[in-house]
Amino acid sequence: MQDFVFGALDADDSIAASERRRWCGLRHNHNISPLRPQPNQPVRITVSLGPGTLVDHITAYVTYDGSEPRGHRGRAEHGIAISCQPTATTWQPLQWDYGEIWQGEIPGQAPGTHVRYRIQGWRQHEPDFSIWSQEANLDGTREKPGLYGYSIDAYSTPAWAHEAVVYEIFVDRFAPVPSTYLRPARLSQFCGGNLSGIREHLDYLSDLGVDAIWLTPIFETRTYHGYDVVDYHEVTRHFGSKDDLRELIEAAHARSLHILLDFVASHTSDQFAPFQQALHDPDSPYRHWYSFSDAYKHGYRCFFDVPTMPQLNLDHPHARTYILEAAQYWLREFQIDGYRLDYAAGPSHDFWTAFRLACKQVNPDCWLVGEVTQGSADLRTYAGRLDGCLDFNFTRQMRRLFSSDDPGRIQDFATSIIRSQRYFPADFTRPTFLENHDMNRILSILHGDKQRLRLAAGLMMALGSTPILYYGTEVGLSQPRPKAPHREESRHPMRWGDRQDTDLLATFKQLVHWRRRHPATVYGDLTTLRLEAAAGVWVVQRQFEHDTVLVLVNVGARPQPATLPPGAWLHSDGARAETETTIPAVSILLLELEAVG
Repeated sequence: MQDFVFGALDADDSIAASERRRWCGLRHNHNISPLRPQPNQPVRITVSLGPGTLVDHITAYVTYDGSEPRGHRGRAEHGIAISCQPTATTWQPLQWDYGEIWQGEIPGQAPGTHVRYRIQGWRQHEPDFSIWSQEANLDGTREKPGLYGYSIDAYSTPAWAHEAVVYEIFVDRFAPVPSTYLRPARLSQFCGGNLSGIREHLDYLSDLGVDAIWLTPIFETRTYHGYDVVDYHEVTRHFGSKDDLRELIEAAHARSLHILLDFVASHTSDQFAPFQQALHDPDSPYRHWYSFSDAYKHGYRCFFDVPTMPQLNLDHPHARTYILEAAQYWLREFQIDGYRLDYAAGPSHDFWTAFRLACKQVNPDCWLVGEVTQGSADLRTYAGRLDGCLDFNFTRQMRRLFSSDDPGRIQDFATSIIRSQRYFPADFTRPTFLENHDMNRILSILHGDKQRLRLAAGLMMALGSTPILYYGTEVGLSQPRPKAPHREESRHPMRWGDRQDTDLLATFKQLVHWRRRHPATVYGDLTTLRLEAAAGVWVVQRQFEHDTVLVLVNVGARPQPATLPPGAWLHSDGARAETETTIPAVSILLLELEAVG
């Protein structure tokens, strides 16, 4: 089965096209230093000019009171003007031409400041020429206006988010009440899963060992998946009522389970009332909540050109206020613990700055994690705007590791994992996952090989940041056909009762509980003790305070001998490990250093 991660964004031609766009025209790419400015700390902004883009002045127009910055050709009409200067000329191989780097400095500000800015390039002796910094879109639509922002605040990512093991539930496919799924003609229709069914299976999740649940969208919708919201203040009747949600959250919290809702800020359903008004009345005040233009295929900007998912213009103040208040509503009235943010690459960074401030004002301990499918350089720019982003690169590296029988790929995997830990700020969570609802089930990619699945899960629990389990992985749920072109294949109903692989489930329980016992798997640096590509072996140690774990990986087809470092090492079941041990083929050994005294 050919793999499908997310729209082939990591294919060579897509990567090349993305890098070319990064050096077209005037770009900022949200490049600021530091990423998380402290009170009264100046912030350096970096701007690039691509081949063929010639200016002799670049100015940033900046406001500090949360209002929109305005200015033209070096003069601020609202806020202040910050002049940028050229600092370097670069050679761009993908463009086979020269580029330029310009930089400016925004003065440090007091706590509580929401800094907003736009960037303009212009030529002194050509009054009619100017160019504004814009950012490229993943969905192929026209580029987004460059409205940028960051905040000066004391909010931080909650500790529970770093330490959690998350379980993703596709609400319509997890558990129905009554306990029998519907029999729709197609998987693209409702199957009957609901909030009451989830509540009845909370003990199952607690026993598994997870401590956070991510629910796919539950808001009023016309579709089983819910990623096209009709009403942001209602629960869709297919999944139950607000009372059902409240009972689920209360029951989850009683078991120390956190609840994350999937929030779709970037786009709505075409049946969303404000969109319908905007569509049929050009003079409607809601018209500016969206981007209407004949330049778009359907007459308005959509999520990946899907006409039933019109994209919001969240830099418009009224559209922004509506979405921020909707997010605050569920935090305040239902005490949810945070949001997984769908297609976070759609809205501007300035919007996410405002979103984070609005949510943290209601619950400072909430966790806000974005779905951004781009590379790590783009993910890193969300530090200070969100608490973290899903780590698609981990998934890509994991799947590449198992896509062939070449044991040497362990070296690429190890190198990527080690460098990713160094690349991101420590406070920025990067939830890792083997699969989710937008890609092929990993067991189908592994051709049903459950031993390889056990190894992949062990790698994620031992080395990944905030692991996410997609429902059913732990009991052997797979899919009969590839996701492309069969969109729904990774969303089959959950298996219950005697349809579950109980041996596999036991392995996952052991892995989850081991992860949660060891803070070294969360906060410990990675120290490689042995990396032997030809054999497919990687031995890595993690240590945090008094907790030390040892991870021995063998992706090869033959058992490999290993000598343990000095100390008394224990298996997860408490049995003492031999100093001269063997790593079975296609396996992972997880050991802990016995505490002294």
